[in-house]
Amino acid sequence: MNNLTTTLVQELISNLLQVDGLLLVIDSSGSAGELTWTGAKTAEFKDGWATIEEEGWHAHVDMSRAQGVQFVEAADHGHTAFPKVYYARLSDAAGNTVIRFYFPNPWLDENEKPTEFQPERLKLFESYRDRYVGREGIEFVRRPS
Repeated sequence: MNNLTTTLVQELISNLLQVDGLLLVIDSSGSAGELTWTGAKTAEFKDGWATIEEEGWHAHVDMSRAQGVQFVEAADHGHTAFPKVYYARLSDAAGNTVIRFYFPNPWLDENEKPTEFQPERLKLFESYRDRYVGREGIEFVRRPS
């Protein structure tokens, strides 16, 4: 990995998988998979791959492609119920997304229905961001509207 050690990326993925309600997004040439779980999941790291498993599905991530990590606050143009999304993103050497881990949105309730702003959900993202940003080149990025 570029400036990142495999150990740090494995730690990050393992810790992110403990977030209840996290949404895993995998993009691939014109399609995207969105997978949600209810926390306490683990990843297996073997032969340069991370295997993330949940009942009914699993994902494989090529760890050799993960050259950067960003914690992102971005305007959400796809939904009218909430203005922003918050996620951790692994990117390749060209800056392309490898995988995204969306934190529970502070404008959605536990059933993903619009609700008034819930600051504790934003604090969850901020605690992870503050724990990792600055370590081995991990960045915080604000994407404007």
